[in-house]
Amino acid sequence: MNDMDSALLMNGETPQKYDVLIVGCGPSGAILANLLKDKGYKVAIFDRDKEIFHAPRAMMLDVESCRILNGMGMFHRIMEKDGVPFLRHRFVSKNKKTLMSIRMPNNQVDLGYPESGVYWHQPAGEAMLRESFSKGDGQGGSVDAFLGYEVLSVDGEGSEAKLIAKNPESGEEQSFVGQYLVGADGGASTCRKYLNAKRVDLNYSRDWIVMDLIIHDSQWWNAFREGSAFTCEPNAAVVVVKGLHGHIRMDFEQPSAQAAEAFTEEDAYQLIAEYLDVDREKIEIIRRQPYKFYAGMPDRWRRGRVFLAGDAAHQTSPFKGQGLNMGIRDTVNLSFKLDMVFKGLVNDSILDTYQEERWDNCAHLIEEATKGGLMLSTANWWEILVRDFTFMLGRMSNRLAYEMTKKTSSIAPYKNGLLGKQHSLSGARFFPPQVQSPDGRGALLDEIIGDRFALITREPVSGEAVDWLHSELGGTSLTIGKDVIDASGKLTEYFVDNNAEAILLRPDYYIFDAGSDANAACCALRTQLTDYGLASPSGVG
Repeated sequence: MNDMDSALLMNGETPQKYDVLIVGCGPSGAILANLLKDKGYKVAIFDRDKEIFHAPRAMMLDVESCRILNGMGMFHRIMEKDGVPFLRHRFVSKNKKTLMSIRMPNNQVDLGYPESGVYWHQPAGEAMLRESFSKGDGQGGSVDAFLGYEVLSVDGEGSEAKLIAKNPESGEEQSFVGQYLVGADGGASTCRKYLNAKRVDLNYSRDWIVMDLIIHDSQWWNAFREGSAFTCEPNAAVVVVKGLHGHIRMDFEQPSAQAAEAFTEEDAYQLIAEYLDVDREKIEIIRRQPYKFYAGMPDRWRRGRVFLAGDAAHQTSPFKGQGLNMGIRDTVNLSFKLDMVFKGLVNDSILDTYQEERWDNCAHLIEEATKGGLMLSTANWWEILVRDFTFMLGRMSNRLAYEMTKKTSSIAPYKNGLLGKQHSLSGARFFPPQVQSPDGRGALLDEIIGDRFALITREPVSGEAVDWLHSELGGTSLTIGKDVIDASGKLTEYFVDNNAEAILLRPDYYIFDAGSDANAACCALRTQLTDYGLASPSGVG
């Protein structure tokens, strides 16, 4: 019996029971709560802050996050007034000379979402997420939100996960139990402390001033250029991003922590004036704080029944806009595997594949963000020469500039975990094509598939393993030209380019495997799941 069990017995308290406890009600935690609720599970979510933070801390949603939110029925709601496509990115010198300007493609017709993602207004998006998990949906799932509750301790040992939190009104300590607990409680995570994991540094730790402004001049605001601008200056880089609803983010690199702490409001206005030609009286600074941009991760994300997700699991510099997006991918990866465990399809050893898949994927993105940040502020003459030559090439061709940027922002495929690994596509993200249903109705392939395993083939297929995918996993099969019409040709082109007749997708839109034999891919999935406790059908090895 551990200390927490003893405390519960001494208090004579009957803990409140849930399927999953989530610590942290930021975007990652709230998305996970919604995903689990929609699968029919009982969730409790905790956050020490009762209200949503007033300033947008994360501004960028990439294509994968857009499609995940679309699957939750939220993407188009966000885009009505709280989202805008990310279409322009600039690099400038300290003298404000444009080094490279990139126009991003807005090919929603082919992909369903802007290829370079969107800017969103985080406070409005979080409000939608909280509204969504507060509603009943007829699936039997529910979310109880304990906002303003401070989580004092967590425990993942034994047959249940446990949590003790302080009630903000009574001051009393209350206990909760769940089958699992997910800590999405940010960079200062209580749950990460419980894991007692070793910190793995990823080569970026610098001091910045982070500022959020509201511009109260609609004419100036509407005329101000869209997108983002990165100023390259040795050890004094600057980031300026136009958001929504009059919001502008400005980040200023500082020479030391002491300089960041000494940064005054007057210093802020002087720097703002160098970059924004707007009357001071029209500027409202809603946040101004020193911030340590740090890159690193704990070496493990699980201890017993406690998992980490979002910023609790990984911290990155902001130069690729991937902090929130990594957290959203965490939640989808973990939620579909928890669903399989809860349904009794597999044992919980499959949950070890969560870190197997996500850790290396996040490390790749964090390292790319680090390279981007160091490139902005390098003082090395050779690195500056190489950087400026690259910018010169980008000025010659917007397509080349975009492709260079896209290459450094690419998301690495999964290398290990729940993967077939017989085809080069195994572990890759599947792109979100626009298709038509047989009756001619336009839709994203994601919307037709839904939240399940899916076998997509160029020709009709049948067989025992395909039948198993349907009957045991609740998966679906779609044949191009029969079940989905590839009017644009993009889906067929993807199959041809990758020499695949069949692609087996996981519920998180990653490819389990591909190849010429659909039954072989389904058999490989069944074999892997058998290793995680799936009952093997009689006569099937």
